[in-house]
Amino acid sequence: MYPSQALAECIIDSLIAGGIHDFVYCPGSRNAPFAYALARYDSLNENPIRVHIRLDERSAAFFALGLTLGEGSGSPAARACVITTSGSAVTHLYPAMSEAFYSHLPLVAISADRPAELHGVGASQTMTQQGIFSDQVVDEWDFSSDTAELASVPGRVARALAAAAGRPSGTPGPIHFNCAFRDPLTPCDEAEALQSAQLRENCGGGVEVYPSQIVREPSAENALKPDLATVVIAGHGAQDSVLHWAERSRVPVFAEPMVTGVSTEVLIPFQQTLCADSDVVARIGQIVVTGRPTLSRPIQKLLASNKRVIIVSPHAAWTDLHGKASCVVSSLTGSDRVNAAIQNSLCQDLSARAQSVARGVDELINSYGDELSEIGVLDAVWQECSHIFLGASNPIRVADLIAGRQGYDPQGNSESDHRCPQQVWSSRGLAGIDGNVSTALGWARLLEETSECPPTVHAVMGDLTFLHDASGMGMPLGEEFPRCRIIVLDDQGGSIFKSLEHGQRASQTVYERYFGVAQRTDISALAAAYGAKIRRVSSMSELRAILNTETEGLEVLHLSIPRPTEDIAFLRSL
Repeated sequence: MYPSQALAECIIDSLIAGGIHDFVYCPGSRNAPFAYALARYDSLNENPIRVHIRLDERSAAFFALGLTLGEGSGSPAARACVITTSGSAVTHLYPAMSEAFYSHLPLVAISADRPAELHGVGASQTMTQQGIFSDQVVDEWDFSSDTAELASVPGRVARALAAAAGRPSGTPGPIHFNCAFRDPLTPCDEAEALQSAQLRENCGGGVEVYPSQIVREPSAENALKPDLATVVIAGHGAQDSVLHWAERSRVPVFAEPMVTGVSTEVLIPFQQTLCADSDVVARIGQIVVTGRPTLSRPIQKLLASNKRVIIVSPHAAWTDLHGKASCVVSSLTGSDRVNAAIQNSLCQDLSARAQSVARGVDELINSYGDELSEIGVLDAVWQECSHIFLGASNPIRVADLIAGRQGYDPQGNSESDHRCPQQVWSSRGLAGIDGNVSTALGWARLLEETSECPPTVHAVMGDLTFLHDASGMGMPLGEEFPRCRIIVLDDQGGSIFKSLEHGQRASQTVYERYFGVAQRTDISALAAAYGAKIRRVSSMSELRAILNTETEGLEVLHLSIPRPTEDIAFLRSL
């Protein structure tokens, strides 16, 4: 077996032994040894892996990112890997790697490389790839096809996968393997695949690594001041243990839309609206922060005020934008108590205020009747869909304004039997629109592979977000689309900027040219060209009827809607 092929097979087998199930492969020449290594499994009766072929490396990386979106908020094990050839192909992984880093997702990236003797001499498709992701990875490993290194590969891969899962650091994240392959890049003989069986048997011997724990002594001082009215602010990556503590302690929770599973007894919806109310802010004396709440400006203003702030984070890079934290702890314990009477009173006051806001939200949504609006669409999706992906511009913000209006009751009783979302995701690590189509499709593929009855992923995004990653719909012959329904809210450009300062300061001409940037692309024709099923939706009743059905494969709903700028301003003022 040629050395490059031996290295590729050992890495692939070690990754499989470490729990990697999905490989997203981008065609190339220098990375061809990985193609042959993966192809060995195609003929097996019980194939332990799934290989997804994608042409565009950026979309491939975001698709792999979607494959890492498991349930829960604990440290996830790595399960997906993206593989590219050398040169500029590697640079296209950077956006997804950065999103994975700030979202604490264990994405594995493998890049093929030229050997050392071809660097610095003008060789084709050759650039410095070591360290290419800078500090956007939690670990990076270089591999060469020198035979002497082969025996160390399983142990090094095991270490790398442990780092990706946050063991022992407690902080999961993406990792990078850079593999220098020398020619020849093909196997000696395709039949030699059988000769690697003994090598594969040696690839499971990695050391078990467990997360480190920072445990306070049982007698440790209470991190909280019990006499202060306390709320929890739960952002991207919020810890379930903190949410359970809040339920037991009767502490109200302001949660971003991605934080599902908060008890209705303590969940207070409409966080943007309530936290912009000076009377509400005055009632709050102490804030417990879990996750990374970066969505709402009113929340950031609250965190920047002179309240006592306790950060609960298992990661060294905790979120404290304003440097206001009074205390940072890895978890809350039984010794962290608040005053029950104060908390009951606070819950009642905030619930009453939320009910008042809910009536205003109802009036706005009902005012549209059967006409499409972004507010109405997000409200319908929230009621009808179990797995929701939200574009990182207006959809996530509108969801934050209306989520929870249906069935909300201050006593924690459900007033209706509508379905609530089981899981909601938005790429909030960097909060960009890059790769949203690919990430949603990757998540849909994960659910298809891990669920007996896979649900449809409903991805809601604006027209620019959709067009930015339209190539993510590219699918090779022989590979089917997962169950995913993309709802494109076409308001002719980037309306998110209208609700920011640019909407007030820029002239209409400047705004439309530099911020709105409406496109001439025919969205329906573009999606159809990629093989998606297309529906143009013109009413809320039509949309609701569609949402009450599952889809087979990829379906794109094209909705022309008015810009939601005035609606957003109204909801924030309630």
